[in-house]
Amino acid sequence: MLTIDKINKNLGGRQLLDQAELLINPGERVGLIGPNGAGKTTLLRMILGEMECDAGSIRMRGGVRIGLLRQEIQDDSQTLMAMTLAGDPELTGLRGERDVIQHHLLDPTRAAEHDALVARLGEIDLRLTTLNAYAAESRAAAILTGLGFAPEDPSRPLGSFSGGWRMRAQLARLLFWAPDLLLLDEPTNHLDLESAAWLENHLKKNAGAQALVIVSHDRSFLNRATNVTVELENGRLTRFSGPFDAWLEQKAMNLQTLEKSAARINRRREELECFIRRFRAKATKAKQVQSRVKMLAKLEPVQKAASGVGPPRIRFPTPPACGMEVLKTRRLKKGYGDRLILDDVGLELKRGEKIGLVGINGAGKSTLLKLIAGDITPDSGQVLLSERIKVARFAQHALETLNPAQTVLESAATAAPDHFGDTALRTLLGGMLFSGDAVKTRVADLSGGERVRLALAHLFLSGANLLLLDEPANHLDMAARAALEEALIDYPGALILVTHDRDLMEASCDALWVVANGKVTVWEGTLEGYLEQAIRDEPAGGASGAALAVQAGRDPRDPREIRRLTAQVRDRLRAETQQARKRLEKLEKEIETLEAEQGRIQAVLADPEAYADAARESLKNDVARLGQLEGRLLEAMTTWEALSLEVAAQESEAESELARIRAGEG
Repeated sequence: MLTIDKINKNLGGRQLLDQAELLINPGERVGLIGPNGAGKTTLLRMILGEMECDAGSIRMRGGVRIGLLRQEIQDDSQTLMAMTLAGDPELTGLRGERDVIQHHLLDPTRAAEHDALVARLGEIDLRLTTLNAYAAESRAAAILTGLGFAPEDPSRPLGSFSGGWRMRAQLARLLFWAPDLLLLDEPTNHLDLESAAWLENHLKKNAGAQALVIVSHDRSFLNRATNVTVELENGRLTRFSGPFDAWLEQKAMNLQTLEKSAARINRRREELECFIRRFRAKATKAKQVQSRVKMLAKLEPVQKAASGVGPPRIRFPTPPACGMEVLKTRRLKKGYGDRLILDDVGLELKRGEKIGLVGINGAGKSTLLKLIAGDITPDSGQVLLSERIKVARFAQHALETLNPAQTVLESAATAAPDHFGDTALRTLLGGMLFSGDAVKTRVADLSGGERVRLALAHLFLSGANLLLLDEPANHLDMAARAALEEALIDYPGALILVTHDRDLMEASCDALWVVANGKVTVWEGTLEGYLEQAIRDEPAGGASGAALAVQAGRDPRDPREIRRLTAQVRDRLRAETQQARKRLEKLEKEIETLEAEQGRIQAVLADPEAYADAARESLKNDVARLGQLEGRLLEAMTTWEALSLEVAAQESEAESELARIRAGEG
């Protein structure tokens, strides 16, 4: 379907693509990944034909229709439905032509054209039938509903929607057209969790009918929506047959192989160089020296991958202590004008609890967070916070409050308490991935993801022990999302999280609150169970399948039993691996100590003065000790590896059992 043949692209003095090659076959669902700024969006625009290659070619099979998710809308005056239908130019063109012909048939001055007009009208009606045009409005309405639009929205003009909803409209337009090759650049950025799940399901249902290229930082979405992964790195495209997680595992294996190869070649290089240095001046060794010089010249260097650096890690400061009961709401009610958003909401939150807040856009998630934070007042009812509770809320508007003229360090200082010195501030910013000279960068020069991390730093500097996070992962790349996920897992305070990133919510939250029909209900089940309900067809009356299930607060797969069995498996795993984990921790500390001593002795032995006659006794002791260390290290590492494999096997067995429980097999 699509062939990319040795293309080059230089943009703004940067080489984005260098002899890049790729083949995309019909029906393939490709996840295009790579660091920010690598050139992924540029590549999509080149495939569409909006940008040209500096060298090479991009070839498309004849007649292939390509659609790209755009960031702008030209006409705000048309209705949402009209804009969606206009996504299919053939459909709208034929409908327009049919209207003109019907008008001409009523014009007596065109009687001579009557037969030709009737014949053309018959051709148009036949083609419209083939295009299923008579169900076009219902198909468009189903897509709009799946993306979260209300039943009355299709008749509204686009100009009445916010920017995020207009992006959903662009996505609806593209999905309605269903081109042969669909290019999606960050399609979930403006979606809630439910709409992202619907989109994922919609793309799966059309699998085989069209090819996809998806650029996304949402790891969960890529894993579920794609079956091919293409990495754009250092100007090259590398293809892997499998979703993101499978590619990640393969890349780790490739990196390990590369590092072993590099170590082996470097050892050989050192041996050859050592021989050359020792015997270069000896005439009797001249032939051997020249032989080794030639061997050294033939050794090709192995370039280490840039990703060999460990993943980033965000560190949150420990929040102040608080009581067991963090939050209570009593008969909370809030509306805007004639529209009631929340009605009679009663909730309780305990210390250390982490809640995922779900519900379709407009259900009242952000309103609830604003009420808890005290940013707005309820129409009636109360929000009761315990003593020593300090609340901090993160939303996307927090990025707009950052002063673009300040540096990262200056910006953070404005939010820091008085006792926070420069060293403590730099330490915290280092924990938010701003290290070294990065703290001197002006806010105006930060990327979207960097601004999110700085806004989060402001949040943590506030000393809050109740975090309200509204889409904190937006604009973060995969590495930063993974770091945020680990940080939220380790965070000892309470939090309520709204996010469309399924992995982030599943990993960091222990319970779900669902906002629907003015109520907030504890969901007695899994996130997967909730989303299965959320993507079902709309029943009569306009309430979604998820909203109806929420009224009973039940997951249809007997969630209480699932949770009970899951807890049993986890408790058993914890008990069975407790002793092994303690031994592993002890061994890791011992290995670290042994390696440090080994490194010290090796440094001594690398010093020529260590071989002087006066140091002979000390040298003998160091050599003997080094032998002892190497023996003990080998023994410790062997034991550590065996224990690690044992624990991994038990964890794998437990995961398999958990998967069977979730699937209802036992």
